[in-house]
Amino acid sequence: MESAVPSSSKPSAFRPRTIICERHELIRFGLKRVISEVLDIAGEASDGMAAYEIVKRLRPDFVILDVDLDVLNGVEVSRRINQELPECNILVLTDSYHATKYHNQLLRAGARGFCLKSSGPRTLFEAIEQVTRSLPYCDPKITQLVKQVPVISAPNTNLTDREIEVLIRLDLRNKEISEELNMKLRTVEKHIECILAKLKVSTRTGAALKAVQLGYVLLPKMPTRDPVTGVSHEQTLAELQAELSIANDHLKALLKQNDLLKQALNQKPQ
Repeated sequence: MESAVPSSSKPSAFRPRTIICERHELIRFGLKRVISEVLDIAGEASDGMAAYEIVKRLRPDFVILDVDLDVLNGVEVSRRINQELPECNILVLTDSYHATKYHNQLLRAGARGFCLKSSGPRTLFEAIEQVTRSLPYCDPKITQLVKQVPVISAPNTNLTDREIEVLIRLDLRNKEISEELNMKLRTVEKHIECILAKLKVSTRTGAALKAVQLGYVLLPKMPTRDPVTGVSHEQTLAELQAELSIANDHLKALLKQNDLLKQALNQKPQ
């Protein structure tokens, strides 16, 4: 599903023509209310194929893209947009799980920035300001996860940087590690053999447990969920922020109506 927003008259300041691709209607609606202050919303989509089609048709300057999409996921959408419209800047707006599972693949597919839906407007505006200028941006919370260093020193392990990249992804299948790190499958297997030897464990489960003991966070970062609804806390926070932006928008409209009413009463003949 897709819809195009009629373009309004161009303001003096440059406002990049933007497509939003977000599967959740509430978050998409709230996001439009927030970013319309600085961006010209040219269209929106709720699934990956619709996003690609509307980008191909409208040729925007900027795309805000979720990863968890139907039909085509964010990695494939980003790859297609980059091939079709390489000058278009892509900001990935997603959750910790998808950001840490597909970070490197998204970079290779042409994504320029990463921001968490749960981070709030200040971080979002910072990301928009950077990425619309064709500069890279990564939410500090994502950077902390994908560029990890051990919290606890482990003497005699001597893990290389590449082995650490594999170690923190041991919860993924070897093929998924291979795809994310752009590494041959046999190379992944050899790294795992070296990791087991250096950590003095016999299984990858043992290595993953040792990694946690050393202070690493295993990727992808699994979401914490509400035990009753099953909805992730990040999703709940993103929805609350969307509801707040919508409420603020309504409040502004009411205040404007109130001002107009006061002006009308003041101009009424005595």
